[in-house]
Amino acid sequence: MIGRLSGILLEKNPPQLLVDCNGVGYEVGVPMSTFYNLPGLGEKVVLLTHLAIREDAHVLFGFGSAEERNTFKELIKISGVGARTALSILSGMSVSDLAQAVTLQEAGRLTKVPGIGKKTAERLLLELKGKLSAWSAARYVTMRLRISSTPCWRSAIPTRKRPSR
Repeated sequence: MIGRLSGILLEKNPPQLLVDCNGVGYEVGVPMSTFYNLPGLGEKVVLLTHLAIREDAHVLFGFGSAEERNTFKELIKISGVGARTALSILSGMSVSDLAQAVTLQEAGRLTKVPGIGKKTAERLLLELKGKLSAWSAARYVTMRLRISSTPCWRSAIPTRKRPSR
């Protein structure tokens, strides 16, 4: 299994990359979230990877963080969700947004991702419940609690209008 690539970024054609690792060029599919954070051509890049072995091909997928890669692995375990669909989901929303949608059971947010219909979205919500990073979901809930419990003292202070001249 290829778990990590470190090399020189030769080509960037969304969502594909070509990474030169000591003379061997690896074609890697990446989600758009990783793609946007890549260095320029000719610079060093490090990607965490997942190798999908199929009957007709060996396909390498790369990720900028362990959280993204782990979410990808959880997604491809779900019936009806292949590697390309999982990549599309991670391109359409961040891991924390996905965890938030699963925590709040919001199928509508998932159906906005190209290739995800209502049934697939419902299956994703059911199968991912409790499996995504608890940290991502907890971070969202904590942020929402902070926002909702913050007193809005400024709105209670009456403002004086200046007289017009």
